[in-house]
Amino acid sequence: AAAAIIRGPPAARHFGGNRGGLASVHTNFGIKPDGVGPIAISGPDKSLVFFSDRDPPGRTYPIGASGAVLSDIMDENYSEYMCCFLAREKRMIIFELTRKTVVVELQMKTKLNFWRYLPPEAHGGELAFVLITPIGGFYWKPLENPPRPRQVWKRSAELESKKVITYEEGGSNGQSGADARSTVALLLVSSPVSSDANVEAYCISMDGESSQLLVSDDVQGAALCRPPTPDASSAYFLPFVVTVQNNYETSQLVLTVEDLTQDSSNGKSLVRGVTLASAILDLTDVSNESFAPPPMSMGSSPEVLVCCNQDFIVAVIRSRGLVFAYDFTADLMESDGQTTNSGNLSLVGKHELGRYVVDAAIRPNGDNQVELVTLLRESNDSKDGRIATIII
Repeated sequence: AAAAIIRGPPAARHFGGNRGGLASVHTNFGIKPDGVGPIAISGPDKSLVFFSDRDPPGRTYPIGASGAVLSDIMDENYSEYMCCFLAREKRMIIFELTRKTVVVELQMKTKLNFWRYLPPEAHGGELAFVLITPIGGFYWKPLENPPRPRQVWKRSAELESKKVITYEEGGSNGQSGADARSTVALLLVSSPVSSDANVEAYCISMDGESSQLLVSDDVQGAALCRPPTPDASSAYFLPFVVTVQNNYETSQLVLTVEDLTQDSSNGKSLVRGVTLASAILDLTDVSNESFAPPPMSMGSSPEVLVCCNQDFIVAVIRSRGLVFAYDFTADLMESDGQTTNSGNLSLVGKHELGRYVVDAAIRPNGDNQVELVTLLRESNDSKDGRIATIII
């Protein structure tokens, strides 16, 4: 079981992925704030779900699958849903954990390349999963009637053959309730045949046009973050893009925050905006030791995990076991709408974990604090690990 938890689910991230670029409207029904997903490991007859914040951490459910991803706790009845994929049958099953019942099934007609649970802010508060296929991205809302997947973006020629490594959504269309939607998706992709291939970052508009923007063709890590504005819960906005890139001239890793804009003269296509702030991940006063990755379903890319929540941006260098935490501030200037002119990154903490970082996720932890949850490989056993939590 430990080896399977470290290996992780197929075509998905262990903790689900970043969600820091979405609107600041979220209702938590569990004891802990949402943001760190449970890890499911599945066999032919049953599935084990590992919770990083419950006692006991492992619970077994009577449903077999090739892999599974889980939702947040969705309501006052503590409804929690596991989306199970049966690869041989190309079939999806939604299993409710509290009642231990199958809710709905879906027959897939194409290959599944990547999948994840979508936070409620991305799609009007309903239970939804994104299914990425060779055609593009689909929303599946299994509690709808009928529960049919709906395509929300198409793969461009540049993305047709790429392996999806991470996926997240951010921004807001300014609507509330059932009409609320995200505005941008961020994908990290690479070659499906070479483990040493560059990681590329693309942004895709979620307005039905599938406008695709190449942010970088050689990125170490990337994420979306919410602009630090008081109306980020109700107004239309595009998220900021956070990247970590290698400066090959100086051999330094540089974290950069930039905004996105839309070119109205070209069908509102996405355009890279100005660089708001940047910071060098200073490695001069830390250990030179590197740690080997364990066997993982998704491989060891990206090298840097970027996690955003509130005003905090955290970069985790996986092979070095290093955590850099920044407080990001930005000055906003009104001119024909909202325009950003400058920002600042202040280092609030740096920590050496001493182990390879399998995955990391972030969630709120009271006023002006966040909690970074990391899954680490044990230093003396590639098939075992531990959870480490850092309060920032």
